[in-house]
Amino acid sequence: MLATRSLAAALLLMTTAASLRAADGPFAVRGAYLTFMRMPTYDLADWRRIVDGVRDDGGNTILLWVGGGFRSQKHPITWRYNQEHENVREDFVRDLIAHAHERGVRVLLGFTPFGYDGVNQYAIEHPELKAVGADGKPVAAFGIGCWGWNLCPSKPESQRFMLDYAREMAFDFYPEADGLLIESSDYAACHCADCGDRYFDHEFAFVKAISEEVWARKPKADVIVYPHYFSGAEVPGLGVKGATFPFDPRWSLMFTPHSAPPEPSLIEKARTSLWWDDSPALRGPREVRAGARRARDLGMDGYVPSREAFTFVADAAEEGQEWLRGKRQVPLGFGWLAPGDPPYDELPARVNRVAYREFARDPDLDFEAYRTILGREAFGPESTPQDVDDLLELQAFLNAERTWCQPAPLACPDRVRATAGRGELTPARRAEYRAALDRVAALESRHRGERVDGRREIARIARWILDRWGEGERKLLESAR
Repeated sequence: MLATRSLAAALLLMTTAASLRAADGPFAVRGAYLTFMRMPTYDLADWRRIVDGVRDDGGNTILLWVGGGFRSQKHPITWRYNQEHENVREDFVRDLIAHAHERGVRVLLGFTPFGYDGVNQYAIEHPELKAVGADGKPVAAFGIGCWGWNLCPSKPESQRFMLDYAREMAFDFYPEADGLLIESSDYAACHCADCGDRYFDHEFAFVKAISEEVWARKPKADVIVYPHYFSGAEVPGLGVKGATFPFDPRWSLMFTPHSAPPEPSLIEKARTSLWWDDSPALRGPREVRAGARRARDLGMDGYVPSREAFTFVADAAEEGQEWLRGKRQVPLGFGWLAPGDPPYDELPARVNRVAYREFARDPDLDFEAYRTILGREAFGPESTPQDVDDLLELQAFLNAERTWCQPAPLACPDRVRATAGRGELTPARRAEYRAALDRVAALESRHRGERVDGRREIARIARWILDRWGEGERKLLESAR
């Protein structure tokens, strides 16, 4: 029975990409980028639901960032900061991969060489390996959720550790995964005498070594890397140039708006080329459509954007915001959820899920046609244009000014209070927030007592927003009158 199920899953995986491209638009690879390590409150059942949702939205690939989120036996320092993570407590990613395969979804394991979550903790035990900044001094701590130090890749011990850690992840813990996402850092490089403009030479030494080891064990494994090892171009924000190594067409490439600009000559050579952006996680359906169109116009094989929804407790002033210290992150800003509840089935999240499904199938789909589909799915046969207007307005309120770590001001008076404390709550912003709250009140009033599920959900969420703004919180806004 198990053998039969495994064979069926393998056959489904083999046919998924081709069928998606043939039947469902321009992209052979569709799915989601998920920072698993920064979502510690979700257990196996939650993650199965997340995988099911990706598949229901037409996806066949999940880029699962597991660095720092598994209980490494060789390097416990990489997960000590993350001891509350459900996968650190009780390892379940192998079961999750099996479930994904049964649904026809590939899983690639994500991490950053010499930096970011898990890896950046190694310098706690080995401070001599810290990278050097452009000022010639050891780099300062940096991170999102996991604060630490990027490593100097020219040091032999850094190389040994990186290979050790990646091998353990890919070969000892999760050998059933379909490959790796080796995500080059977007915030820092090492500027020591041995690195500098040769930084990516040293990073590539690791990337090439682990890629060859993965392919030796699993020749058809997908290894996604960034273009910096081949382009020779200036890398945005890092102050160093990329390398110019020969490109092996077994690699797939990831491109992003902020850190890895598209390289047409490399796109043509890659096994697959993928476009990432933050639209489904942070923005609205029009931006999702724009992302799909850009990926299509660039000739990408896949559009695999972010669906990140953090739930870690901030031990640092994330994004420079002291008010966040000690607080649990609110996934997608949906503060009505319990910490263990994923946000993706909530009505405002479904706005972007439907957008991704439909615009990835047809980037040229007319927005009015999308509205019709959204209305039918959110409100059923009784859907009206007003219903869709109200849902899109509610989602816009929950996304306005939202960042990776901060909920929208309308959903978080604490953020507004912190803004006021810094002297940044201008009369114009106060007036804007007051007007927005009046609009939320109108939404709540219009849909209160409705029998249609979608309308009732609008009323419930609008009521939740209004309840955040008691008398004390309202004074933050009224004082400018």
